[in-house]
Amino acid sequence: MNALHRACAALIVISWAAGCATPAPASDSVRVTLTLADVDGCALLGKVIVAQTPDAYMEARNETARLGGNVLLRKNDQVWNGNAYHCPAAGH
Repeated sequence: MNALHRACAALIVISWAAGCATPAPASDSVRVTLTLADVDGCALLGKVIVAQTPDAYMEARNETARLGGNVLLRKNDQVWNGNAYHCPAAGH
């Protein structure tokens, strides 16, 4: 009977831990590029415009993910504005 109680307790702890796990933010899968060739063959989803704040990097990636994109093509290296794309095989 003790083995059964321990197994149930272990199952409860594992289930609780799995339920508390936080998935990675969608923006983690967004790759950022300045190179137009990196989005060749990708679907343009829309413009990404963010305020140039210390958090602009994350805001731009979050906006790209919100649009369904996995690649952000930045306008230039001075601003985080650009275009969101969905590319079939976008690696980091």
